[in-house]
Amino acid sequence: MLDLLVKGDVVLGHGVARDGAVGVLDGKVAGLYASAGAAPAAKETVDVSGSLIYPGMVDAHVHCHSNQAETIELATQAAAAGGVTTILDMPYDIGAPVNTVEIFRAKVAEIGRAARVDVAMLATLRKQAEADEVSPLVREGACGFKMSVYETDPDRFPRIDDHVLWQVLPAIAKSGVPVGFHGEIDLIIEDLIARAKRAGQTYPLAHYETRPPVSETLAILKLLELAYWTRVKLHVFHTSQPRSVEMVQWFKAQGVDVSVETCPHYLLLDAEKDLPRVKGFAKINPSILKQPERDGLWGHLLAGRVDIISSDHAPWLPERKNKENIFENASGAPGLETSLPLMHDALVVKRGQDPSVVARLLCGNPARRFGLGARKGRIALGADADFAILDPRKPFTVEAKKSYSSAKWSPYDGWTTQGRVTRTILRGRTIFDGTSVVAPAGYGQFLPGPGAAR
Repeated sequence: MLDLLVKGDVVLGHGVARDGAVGVLDGKVAGLYASAGAAPAAKETVDVSGSLIYPGMVDAHVHCHSNQAETIELATQAAAAGGVTTILDMPYDIGAPVNTVEIFRAKVAEIGRAARVDVAMLATLRKQAEADEVSPLVREGACGFKMSVYETDPDRFPRIDDHVLWQVLPAIAKSGVPVGFHGEIDLIIEDLIARAKRAGQTYPLAHYETRPPVSETLAILKLLELAYWTRVKLHVFHTSQPRSVEMVQWFKAQGVDVSVETCPHYLLLDAEKDLPRVKGFAKINPSILKQPERDGLWGHLLAGRVDIISSDHAPWLPERKNKENIFENASGAPGLETSLPLMHDALVVKRGQDPSVVARLLCGNPARRFGLGARKGRIALGADADFAILDPRKPFTVEAKKSYSSAKWSPYDGWTTQGRVTRTILRGRTIFDGTSVVAPAGYGQFLPGPGAAR
């Protein structure tokens, strides 16, 4: 007898099984059925006929501690409400960037106490790191590394210079885990910001104007060339420029193991409309785009040249985002509760894509890239029974004040899309019932990477 049977339109890797069913036993997918009538008996049946049974979303870019008010607990509640069953937590924590074994273990303990969805962790390295700092973090369970060539803070978010990268990237390559980067050239951007301030150009659109495309493309070109010579698995976080995607394709053709990620805000927000409209609440690094760049990025996405869509969830409190001088605001936006409905609407409803495209970009590809694909990101026999139920008949209106995140704001506040997350299931257990997050703190598990010591 099954523990659970879920009836509905099952989103698989390359299509949708309409009026199908998924069987669950001991938290795993135990059966896929052409109809509910073909399934064995189950202790519990969830009938969501007419709704899409997506794999639980795997959000590969989440900042749980970009501000201390957010925490693992609030971020994972927001994740559950958005159909996200697994997050990859970024390592740039205020006061304790995750670059030592001791800090890593403390964060794993916090996950065990507080998480309501499953959490994998990226580690980072010190500004002057040595190669021997890599393997201890991989053995602890880091599923990859996150570094930057843009310096926000020399301790928490440092620029890792070329000579250090030349030492540590071969060690990361040897470990087998990927390394992802924030790719912008800070010297170009900081000079332009200083010039804009001197000229009194501190209006919202100045954020876009001081981050020219070359500030991203030049950084990514350098990282691709380093990956070519060191053979490291490279992941390019929050890619915005079409030319960046084109360069990734060129290096892929030369054998570089590289994946490219973009985010909903680069596809949906417009610099000329939304920066003046919501001001600092749309300040994100790299900047949101103007229409021609957005069109180019959409072209690459629809052609299959973008691998992953993640939220880059960075939920600053409102007082860090409401300054008239655009440069005085923190950068980033919340996104855990909105990514799946927004991208379903943008891809399936507005552009006629099959839901399996959404599943690959938001679920399967991020899970595989970071070594979690055996358990996460797909509805397949033996995988974790993680599902995001989305009813395509129901509208979803973003109401930021009702968010589980500490931010209580969104650049999409008031937007209405077609398709609402009505239930989230993690390892066979409902964690969001369409109204409330019902999983207890600590139900979420830490997911060690493939190089973890067993």
